[in-house]
Amino acid sequence: MKDFAQRMLKLFVMALLVILTMPVSIRAQTAESSAIEDNAAKTMGAERFIYRQVGERSLKAFVFSPKTKGNGRPAILLFHGGAWQLADASGLFGRAKEFSDKGLVAIAVDYSLANDGRTPIDSVDDTCAAFAWARQHAAEFGIDTNRVVGYGWSAGGHLVAAAATLPAIRERKITPEERPNVLMLYSPALNMAKDPFFTRIMLGKADPALYSPSEYISRSLPPTLILQGEEDTIVYTKDARAFCDAAQKSGVRCELHIYPGVGHLLTRNLKVQYRDFDADPKFAKEAHELEDAFLVSLGYMH
Repeated sequence: MKDFAQRMLKLFVMALLVILTMPVSIRAQTAESSAIEDNAAKTMGAERFIYRQVGERSLKAFVFSPKTKGNGRPAILLFHGGAWQLADASGLFGRAKEFSDKGLVAIAVDYSLANDGRTPIDSVDDTCAAFAWARQHAAEFGIDTNRVVGYGWSAGGHLVAAAATLPAIRERKITPEERPNVLMLYSPALNMAKDPFFTRIMLGKADPALYSPSEYISRSLPPTLILQGEEDTIVYTKDARAFCDAAQKSGVRCELHIYPGVGHLLTRNLKVQYRDFDADPKFAKEAHELEDAFLVSLGYMH
């Protein structure tokens, strides 16, 4: 009990420091940061779309299309991390461009951040809406609706795993078109049922267990790849192991690759893992190669 209390205090302090030490322009996406994101997408050749309107907020999807035209191509939706409260889609523009160069329709997605009364429930809802939107525009983008990958880092990993596993959002049943066909998760948050930080930002609006992917593993889970730093103190290796073990026992393909001596998002900065990321370049390169190989094994990439 003492260890659990210490962990709760540690995570709370870490999360508070993240929010307080980040510039205002990162904590809340301003018009200026939104323009920077749009310009970055344009520079990299992506098209910007509004996939969902929530009140006055326009949620954006940035589509990186392969150079060669075609139909029936696999798609990959990319969801950024940031403790559900920070950052935007631009953090994964580089990886999205790499996927599109290899023949996938890559879509980097913004989602509602858990600020100003919003919670991760809103983020999950947006994630499901993004998968539905991509399939609804399949003819426009040349997408095979049966080959849509969910790719997420950290909190983004939680979101795509939640879209794949949760039965419902706010008691509304999640439909097949709102779910990914494949999961690729990079330092994902998977076990949220008793996580103190996640519980706090849920604002008492629902039982965190209802939005915890680890609670809903079954044979319907799609093929899954998880990449994890062994010394991660933000999300735990034991949770990734338990998730993959349960998936395999259900008859689902789940591959887990654990990198020794590194922490969250494969950082070498083990003392302060929630910022100043210093990803091990060798491990990061290998992780991306494993992602590509996983897609090749499924016939999504050549």
